[in-house]
Amino acid sequence: MSIRVSTARQPYADAIIWGGMTTANRSLHPSPMHLGSTILIHAAKAPQAPQVTTGDLGLAHHAPDTRGAVIGSAVSTAATRPPAAAAPPGA
Repeated sequence: MSIRVSTARQPYADAIIWGGMTTANRSLHPSPMHLGSTILIHAAKAPQAPQVTTGDLGLAHHAPDTRGAVIGSAVSTAATRPPAAAAPPGA
């Protein structure tokens, strides 16, 4: 059994846990065998840009803004690959 962990900066980590963010774009594509599995959500120590607030992400209440710790879990329900980058003109 492996434990899956995903790190996100605040306030995005709170938005994943508290329900304001249902989609996370990640650079690594998860294996189909991990779909439906529980993923621990880790809040990074470094903050996101200060102009982004929990309200901007659809949270009705003020989330705790914990950093540098696992703050909850989520279930991976789907994964899609980003579209392939188009070749530059004249390439």
